[in-house]
Amino acid sequence: MDIKIIRDYTTTSPNSFEEYAQDRFQTYFDKYSFIQSVQIYLRGDKHPTKKVKLQVRLKGKDIFASAEGKYHHDAFDNALNKLKKQLVKYKTERYKAA
Repeated sequence: MDIKIIRDYTTTSPNSFEEYAQDRFQTYFDKYSFIQSVQIYLRGDKHPTKKVKLQVRLKGKDIFASAEGKYHHDAFDNALNKLKKQLVKYKTERYKAA
């Protein structure tokens, strides 16, 4: 599982978001074996709305999803829901039953 979190701000305190993101993505890595890596981009902490962008590298394609929310966790969940739809579509197109 290759998850990289990129922030446009610096933090020195331990952040529970990294653990949360890894826990949520673990089910996706288990269910969809064609996921190779994930990059999570977080917009700064001082903005009134938090924004999360997800870039997922699949076998032969990259897909993207982004969402906003009051907290990074909320924005992450919304982006993950958008991403799930794209993963299901990719799976049905690429891995059709013969």
